[in-house]
Amino acid sequence: MKTRLALGLAGIGMAAWGAWLALDVPQLFELGAWFVAGPVIHDALLAPVVAALGFVVRGPVKVGAVVSGVLVLISVPLLWQDGVPANPGLHDANYWARLGISLGVVWVFVLVFFLVRNVIKKRRAAAAK
Repeated sequence: MKTRLALGLAGIGMAAWGAWLALDVPQLFELGAWFVAGPVIHDALLAPVVAALGFVVRGPVKVGAVVSGVLVLISVPLLWQDGVPANPGLHDANYWARLGISLGVVWVFVLVFFLVRNVIKKRRAAAAK
């Protein structure tokens, strides 16, 4: 119980420190927009689409869709900037191309999974005969 209390107090302290640092941000309006728009977009758009997709598709396609959605959500702040890195420590790069490559890798893995699964099924069917 003492460990939970210590972890809880540490978490509250870190949240308070983060809130204090957020108040010092010059673009306070944009920060507030992200905190409001993120959950609204998630709850109004992404969550219903993923839930509907979950009823329609199964297995690796669902996993690929969820991973793709996460990659797109993570990359939104980088794609939103016009040639300026969201973080000055980040290298200036073509984030659209990097997102496309990442999505391509995800869907290549989904395709490879289907191909390998079909080969295994055919071999098992042939061995059963």
